[in-house]
Amino acid sequence: MNLSNLSSLSLSELRSLNEAVVSMIKHKRAMESSIKKVSLSVGMKVRVNHPKLAGRELEIKKISRTKATLGVIGGFASYNVPISMIEY
Repeated sequence: MNLSNLSSLSLSELRSLNEAVVSMIKHKRAMESSIKKVSLSVGMKVRVNHPKLAGRELEIKKISRTKATLGVIGGFASYNVPISMIEY
């Protein structure tokens, strides 16, 4: 679909198209996170895709529905991180 096709649609058609796109994005994100969540386990060593924790190797302490609690290896700090930010 290109811009000329979109400009010919009515507002109600654009709204329904937007709803369909948003629901597809949410579905794909949920599928990606569930696939990633299945491959994670407590005690696993991981990294996080975030500047604050760049270069640190962390260990999974707990896995919740949308987040995981990670602890610094050899340290006392712990972080609650969204599962989507965890890298193997």
